[in-house]
Amino acid sequence: MSTSPFSIVSFSRENAKAGFCCGVELLDRYFAERAGQDIKRNLARCFVAIDNEEKRIAGYYTLSAAQIPLLEVPDQLARKMPRYDAIPASRIGRLAVDERYQGRGLGSVLIADALKKSSNTAMGVYALLVDAKDHNATAFYQHHGFIPCLGRPQTLFLPLGTIGKL
Repeated sequence: MSTSPFSIVSFSRENAKAGFCCGVELLDRYFAERAGQDIKRNLARCFVAIDNEEKRIAGYYTLSAAQIPLLEVPDQLARKMPRYDAIPASRIGRLAVDERYQGRGLGSVLIADALKKSSNTAMGVYALLVDAKDHNATAFYQHHGFIPCLGRPQTLFLPLGTIGKL
């Protein structure tokens, strides 16, 4: 029986002091300086992947409530939805992997965890939503089955019904 090399836990102040560096200053600074404030204000929840052997932060992501305008959902999915103006979603606001762990599949692990947490919430959530920061991020999310919103190709979503496919 193999165990995961990572534990995914809720953010704590101790986590933020662990020398995390993903190579994107905005994401590094957010983790070190703002994540705790967003949690206190109930703006987001932050989850961190800890390397079980090295006891260091390998990656993190944030989740918050969101919605997707029904007009931005591709027709083949929108036809199956009630005619509400928007459908409920969870948003990955930030997702980052430390430079030492990039290219090892940790981003996929973080997405799978976000899907699991979104589907286990006490509120109704149809999809996981993300705003990709650039072309590479868009390609990464599309590789994982995320669908671009109509009119906003860098805003993508993944219906929670796909959780079993990851």
